[in-house]
Amino acid sequence: MEKRLYSALQLAKQKDEEGLKEVIHQFEKKIEAELRQTSFQNRDDLRQELVIKVMEAVENYKMEDVPNFEQFIEEQKGKK
Repeated sequence: MEKRLYSALQLAKQKDEEGLKEVIHQFEKKIEAELRQTSFQNRDDLRQELVIKVMEAVENYKMEDVPNFEQFIEEQKGKK
């Protein structure tokens, strides 16, 4: 199930297990990169902690704070 992060996040916010799995999958390369920076014997524990952090971030993420396209363009104009 390859979905865009935003779509998967929407599903995960609705307690959809497949959506949450996809969000975690989207971050798998980053998780692997972090695991390579620690000793082999600590990697399983660290992986669990990182997945928990992703799950907490999904739970705490406020979808309503994401601007629509027009809001994004106006915000970018204001930065110039």
